[in-house]
Amino acid sequence: MAGDQNLRVTYGALEQTAADIERAAKELQAELDKIWGAVKRVSESWEGEAHQAFQAAERQWNTRASHIQSTLHEVSAKIRAGSSDYRATDRKAAGFFQ
Repeated sequence: MAGDQNLRVTYGALEQTAADIERAAKELQAELDKIWGAVKRVSESWEGEAHQAFQAAERQWNTRASHIQSTLHEVSAKIRAGSSDYRATDRKAAGFFQ
């Protein structure tokens, strides 16, 4: 395959990849929710500087986690759009032979 200069697109594989990415994003969010639930229970007893430091770290974490989630959703959407574009181009090319 290393010397192969052709691009092969399988519509089903593109759709499956997009679905896999969406599923991974949901699973990641579920795990993060579990972790943060446990951390929140512990952090509720913190006061003063420890509590403030935790809140700052939590904001950073949430920002990064949100970025990861949105990136995963964007990638999935772009794969689906690419699949749709490939199909449209394939249909158009097929029309030249009719």
